[in-house]
Amino acid sequence: MLLRNSWYIAAWAHEIGSEQPLMRRVCNEPIVVFRDSTGRAAALADRCCHRAAPLHMGMVVEEGIQCGYHGLIIDRSGRCVRIPGQQLIPQDARVRSYPVVEKDQLVWVWMGDPAKADAATIVDFPYHNDPRKWPNKHDVYPIKANYMLMIDNLMDLTHLGYLHAKTVGGNPATHVEAEMKTTRTPSGVKFTRWMKNSLPPPTYVKAAGFTGRVDRRQEFEYVAPSSVLQWTGAADANTGAYADAADEGEVDRRRAGRPLCRRIDGLRTHATSCANVAGSNEDNL
Repeated sequence: MLLRNSWYIAAWAHEIGSEQPLMRRVCNEPIVVFRDSTGRAAALADRCCHRAAPLHMGMVVEEGIQCGYHGLIIDRSGRCVRIPGQQLIPQDARVRSYPVVEKDQLVWVWMGDPAKADAATIVDFPYHNDPRKWPNKHDVYPIKANYMLMIDNLMDLTHLGYLHAKTVGGNPATHVEAEMKTTRTPSGVKFTRWMKNSLPPPTYVKAAGFTGRVDRRQEFEYVAPSSVLQWTGAADANTGAYADAADEGEVDRRRAGRPLCRRIDGLRTHATSCANVAGSNEDNL
């Protein structure tokens, strides 16, 4: 079962232009995303109300999106506003529209009851808005698998030492024996992993210039149903980062080591496949 009363990442903001519509599939439903004449993002069911042609095969015009089959024009609300060759437009000539919010360089769409869409519940990720400090790398990865397998991959980091040994992984035993703290949150779960007095993996050495052992920390949060937030950092071993966190209960990221990477993963859920909208904000990588 897919949760529809929730926000999903439909696209990166830069993927949506002013002329060509963009097709995406969210919760097994094909949708078309485009920008109206004011530049605002909009999302509609990708199916014309006339002969069910995919709207993403049309084009964006001043009034909305024009179907490429018979030229009907649908506005951002899903209402048909123009039919070539006739003046009368039936009241039921419309397609479903979805609430859309553009935030932190991401375009979020609400797939459920529009009356329940609350933009305040969208995940905050302001690092995308500061590319000088946090250079952004944006991508989309189609994955032929159930989306929960991707959640499992992102939230179970014991695979790092095997699959990513030559980059961010390092010694497998370091990950298996990491000190864990897991906390249930109102919208999912969050964990912090400490790998004290460990050898820095190759990517950490390259990025931060570590020359000896480090106290390494990872903080991951799953926000149901489809977002994972990541923070990764390290400090020279026995320089106080771990002690500060233990004393205060929650870590102060400014003293928990050099923040090597922040990342958000948003999964557009399908029944049997998903697309991972991955944004990586990396410091010195």
